[in-house]
Amino acid sequence: MDTALYPELGPDAGDPGAGLRRFATAAGITLAPLDATEWTQAPPEPVVVVVEADRGTVRVVLERDRHEIQVRLTLPWLGAALSGYAETLTDVAQAIGDWQRGDALTVIAGRRAWLTACPRAVAHEEGRAVEYAWDAARAATAGQSHGRLVEEAFNTPELRRLAPFVSHGGLTFHRSPLPPFSEDFFAIGPAQNNSWRVGSHETPRGTHTVVATVAEAIALVVEALPPDCK
Repeated sequence: MDTALYPELGPDAGDPGAGLRRFATAAGITLAPLDATEWTQAPPEPVVVVVEADRGTVRVVLERDRHEIQVRLTLPWLGAALSGYAETLTDVAQAIGDWQRGDALTVIAGRRAWLTACPRAVAHEEGRAVEYAWDAARAATAGQSHGRLVEEAFNTPELRRLAPFVSHGGLTFHRSPLPPFSEDFFAIGPAQNNSWRVGSHETPRGTHTVVATVAEAIALVVEALPPDCK
């Protein structure tokens, strides 16, 4: 890195990975392994430093034409958990220290105003993943042809306990919003003449039942639920 733009990296000969580790050490933080392979990108591409912590990945992006440090902390399967722009690498090192220690996302964001927590990640951390998935599904389908399907499924107690997934005008259900997904529930998909196709993921579509109404489709899904979900 240009030490005129990043004078804090002067002692590190412009090496952002070495600088980040030095600032972390000064703050009493032992960083997880750094991925050095991305330091070699040529201008005008930014330099990216990756910290592979047990909790998830931290990507630190340093622009080459200006002093700008973007930080993105991601969780496995979920993706973005925290993101923002730091003023200094000391700020970055301290945030990574919080992350590695396992502090709650809302605590980290509350402690460091330059970071914003992802609502979906917070919901998962706080045990509200299914509720969040329903809120997202209802918002995504409001005013659309399958919006009524989502609303009626949401108002069915047996289905509200499951995680909904909306795709191609249909609705599927799983025990958890995160992999590995359960495949033992019936799914509902659109069929011809405004009807609905209901059946298992594991059987050909030609064997699925076609019904005329949303209520009939939901009743078939509820009837086919495994005993532990009734």
